[in-house]
Amino acid sequence: MRPCSWLVSILVVLNSCIGDKDYNLNSVDVRPSIAFPLAFGSLTIQDFLKSKDSVYVKIYPDDVVYLGYSQLLVSEDIRDLFSIPDKAVNQSFKVPAGAIPAHTKDIRSDSLTEVVDFGLNPEQLSEIDFKSGTINYSTTLLPAASNLKYEVILTSSDFTSKTTGLHLNLTATGTAGSLSLADYKVTLNKNKFSLKMVLVLMKTSSPVTVGPNTSVAVNFSLSGMDFNTIHGFFGIQTVYPPSAVISIGAFGTSLNSAKVSFAQPKVTMNVINDYGVPCTVTFSKIEARKNGAQPLPLKLSPDSPISIAYPATLGNSATTPVAITNAKDVLDFAPSEIFYQLSASTNQGFTSGNNFMADTSKMRVQMDVEVPLYGHASGIILKDTAKIDLSKLDQSQIQKASLKVTVINELPLDAKIQLYLTDAGYTVLDSLLETAQTSLVKGSSVSPTGDLETAGVSDQLLDLNVDRLTNVFKSKNIIIRAVMNTSKDAAGNSNDVKFKSKYVIIVNVGLLVDLKFNIKL
Repeated sequence: MRPCSWLVSILVVLNSCIGDKDYNLNSVDVRPSIAFPLAFGSLTIQDFLKSKDSVYVKIYPDDVVYLGYSQLLVSEDIRDLFSIPDKAVNQSFKVPAGAIPAHTKDIRSDSLTEVVDFGLNPEQLSEIDFKSGTINYSTTLLPAASNLKYEVILTSSDFTSKTTGLHLNLTATGTAGSLSLADYKVTLNKNKFSLKMVLVLMKTSSPVTVGPNTSVAVNFSLSGMDFNTIHGFFGIQTVYPPSAVISIGAFGTSLNSAKVSFAQPKVTMNVINDYGVPCTVTFSKIEARKNGAQPLPLKLSPDSPISIAYPATLGNSATTPVAITNAKDVLDFAPSEIFYQLSASTNQGFTSGNNFMADTSKMRVQMDVEVPLYGHASGIILKDTAKIDLSKLDQSQIQKASLKVTVINELPLDAKIQLYLTDAGYTVLDSLLETAQTSLVKGSSVSPTGDLETAGVSDQLLDLNVDRLTNVFKSKNIIIRAVMNTSKDAAGNSNDVKFKSKYVIIVNVGLLVDLKFNIKL
């Protein structure tokens, strides 16, 4: 390190004032002491929360930090239980053999009414509003060589156009035809509708001879049907969605080895039901999990099976709250995930009813978690990293070095501080504090309402040997690591304390060095 310019100037002036006959100064040894800032770091209670989960970190009006979750456990589509099967109707009109005289008007010769049953079980539907599907229809004259002119009219007052309000009315004349069901809804009587078929003999100016065994075959079919809405009694049915988990990550990795106890956690589940049908949900298993620990079952009230409220009108939802009675135990467990396995059943205990659903209807089980950071804890780890730049110091000129560590702790947690030196790739080269020297900083004093009264302060001066000083010069970063525990009362019990967002641990690290260098005059 080059001598300061002001020091050189003073020495030059002194030299000029002293005669050569009295003194002959060629050089002078200079031994200044310098304090050099080494690192600065600040730690807050949010530092143990994962940054990706910052959306969950919220602040109450009194500045207490809390974690707020609203997690969807399951979204089950009961509508998958309800599919409308393809249906085909085949009928035949027998035409008597003989001569048909000429006629100037169409003649309704015969009619048939077919009751078509979709064959659903256990559903007994009363209405389907179609989303998609196709009616296909055709007629065939047998034998084909017959010259009978005819048409078949297919009607159903149970089918109504959503656009015109008119009933279904189709005419088949020997060639195949089709019609989209997307514009129709059908009224059913326990899955059944009526289809009327009328054979019409077309007008003719000359007699027609009908041979023996002549007939008109009629084919009417419905296929590819899906619904916007359905109404009726859906019967007793059960759906078993696959088991699954929901990750809970906002506690971060610091709590993997920590012990926490939250004083006032709030955990609720809400079952949100869009289906207009009585439902029960049975949780065969719902438990909190984390690595290295036995799962912790969640206790529900009411217990399974849970009767779920349902809306009175299509388009609305009904919510059923379910309490987690061991919420504190669950949150103290600090789970990484919730595992669940359930089933949902319709119309348990009912034999009839007017149920309804839309194709967009869902049953959603939502878990809401609110965790005020108010309680006691041990083993919470906070970390910060600072850059080191000692390029302005020359290690060869250092005779003695000390480390000055000042910590101001506003958190109501006792903190054990350690400092780690790393290279540019964050490989640890050394720790600056011996185990016996690890800085213990008492937690702050707070009022009964959790407000800061007095910060905990630590101010230490620690000697550095040559090897440790060399590592300081080789390092590029310094990691400040604090292991936090709530303070204990005189009886050795941990106090419940509030963690506020503005509370901070401030760590200042300075390098005090005694230098020696020679200045030529």
